[in-house]
Amino acid sequence: MSLDAPPLAPDADTARRWAVEELAKDEYREGGASWLERITTWFQNLLDGIGGGIGGAAGPVGILIAVLVGAALVALILWLVVGPMRRSRRADAEATLFDDDRDADAIAAAARAAARAGDWTTATLDLYRALVRRLAERDVIALGPGLTAAEAAGQAAAALPPLAPRLHADADAFDGIRYGHVPATEATYAHVLETMRACEDARPRLAAAEAP
Repeated sequence: MSLDAPPLAPDADTARRWAVEELAKDEYREGGASWLERITTWFQNLLDGIGGGIGGAAGPVGILIAVLVGAALVALILWLVVGPMRRSRRADAEATLFDDDRDADAIAAAARAAARAGDWTTATLDLYRALVRRLAERDVIALGPGLTAAEAAGQAAAALPPLAPRLHADADAFDGIRYGHVPATEATYAHVLETMRACEDARPRLAAAEAP
C-alpha cells in the first residue's frame, strides 16, 4: 500500500476534519447537486479507492475492511451533519409554531379555504393554530417563544377543565400530522372545529373565579 494512502481506520477527529473540509467546498453551497448527493459520491470514491488499494493485497478480507470503514464514515457524517440540521429545523419550527401576524379569524378563514379544497392537512393545522390564537386573544392562554401544541393545550385545559380531553386530543393530532405520524382527515378537522366552538361557548375557570 502507498505511504500516501489515507488511514484505513481514521479516528473521530480525523473523520470530523475530513467531513468539515469536504463540506466547506464551494460545490456544497446553493445550486448544483444536493449536498447529500455529493457526500454520497465522495464516500463512494473514497470507498472505491480504499477497496482497490486493499483488495489487491488482501483479497476479500481487505474489501470487507474497506466496506466497514466506509460504513463507519457514513454513519459519522450523518451524525455530524444530518442530526444537528434536523434538530435545528425542529427547534426553528417550534419557535415559530404560533408566531403569526394574522388574528384568529384570518387563520380560521385560511383553514376553511383549505378544507373546501380538500387539503385536510393544512385545514387541520391552521384551524388548530386559529384555536390557540383565539384562546390567547381571550387571555385564556399566554403565547410565548417556543410554545408547543401540548403546552398550549395544557394551559387551555387548566382554564377549561371540561374540555381538557378534547384539547389534548387535538394537540396530539396536530403534532402527529406535523411530523407525519397521523394522517389528516376530514374527521381531524371536524374535531378541532367542534373544540373551537365548545371553547367559544365555555367560560374559563379563572375568569369565573375572578368574577364578583
